[in-house]
Amino acid sequence: MISSSFKNNVLLAAFAFVFSLGILSIAHWPFAALFSLSIFTSYQWLYERKNHWSYLILAGLTGVGYCVLLHPLSWSFAVYLVLGLLVLTYEKGIKWRKIPFLKPIFIAICWFALGIAIPKFALYGSVPNQDFSHMILFLVLAVVEDFEDRAVDEGHIKTIPLYLTKSETEALIALWLFSYLALSSRIDLFSERLDIKILSSVLTIAPLIYFIYLKKSPKINHRYFDFILFLIGMLHLLVQNKVYS
Repeated sequence: MISSSFKNNVLLAAFAFVFSLGILSIAHWPFAALFSLSIFTSYQWLYERKNHWSYLILAGLTGVGYCVLLHPLSWSFAVYLVLGLLVLTYEKGIKWRKIPFLKPIFIAICWFALGIAIPKFALYGSVPNQDFSHMILFLVLAVVEDFEDRAVDEGHIKTIPLYLTKSETEALIALWLFSYLALSSRIDLFSERLDIKILSSVLTIAPLIYFIYLKKSPKINHRYFDFILFLIGMLHLLVQNKVYS
């Protein structure tokens, strides 16, 4: 029987693929596919308590894919290997997760490096400054996860939501998400194209939807933020299509 974590991680990987595809462009889909596979493998390794060897094999195959796209002696591939070791020892051995307040930073760096920094550095030799704004989004995703795990983490791990009240954490999440969307160059509420205008409007009110309604339903908070990855990716793809059409 398929576990709920497996289904959730497949969905997250699909959203991550669309997000990365939008950031990188359709032409560079192999990097988006490997990013998606890396996300799925990492989360399965951390949350699925069975079949660990299968995920190690999958991680090895993903590494081979990165080795083909990146030079095996390049800095980009070295960073990928370091990230793999960090994930491997996140809850085992060194147990990075138990270091106070490290979790959101760890998650944000991993997502940013795999989804944006590594492919863009490999393709263009640098990472544009505007791409660093995506770190805000990844930090929000991590804090939302901490928010949902408060009952599990209390007394074991120090996280931001454990030092703030529920309302303060919700306000912080909404503010961070709004700040990220405000910095986005893809939001265009007055676009001549209806699809871009609609998607821009949906993303603009996304923090408000969370703060007013979804905060009452903790079980779907994380899925909501995962879906935002999909919406952002779609908006980037639509804008790309507008530019090249």
